[in-house]
Amino acid sequence: MGRRLNAVDLSGRVAVVAGGAQGIGLAVARRLLSSGASVAIWDVDQAAMTRAIAELASLGRVEPILCDQSQIEAVDRAAAATERKLGPVDLLVNNAGIAGPAAAVVDYDPAV
Repeated sequence: MGRRLNAVDLSGRVAVVAGGAQGIGLAVARRLLSSGASVAIWDVDQAAMTRAIAELASLGRVEPILCDQSQIEAVDRAAAATERKLGPVDLLVNNAGIAGPAAAVVDYDPAV
């Protein structure tokens, strides 16, 4: 018996996948496109976004939007660009993050 995915019709919907250029975000973008959504990938890694768009373009409408989500002004610009290119956003997958050592370590006190 073959693997069967649940069927969700997202035709006419617009999705943003923050951190969508690789890993889990890329897999989510692929699935959203396969379900009929138009997808904006927001990411800080231009090279990874270029590779992701090349991989995903055959699945549907996908737009790369360079965005550093740690900067509110960049998020505002990305939101405006997404709406201009694809229309109002229906879905947001906030997957952006950085794997690896943190820039600063905060002491954790479980008693607090």
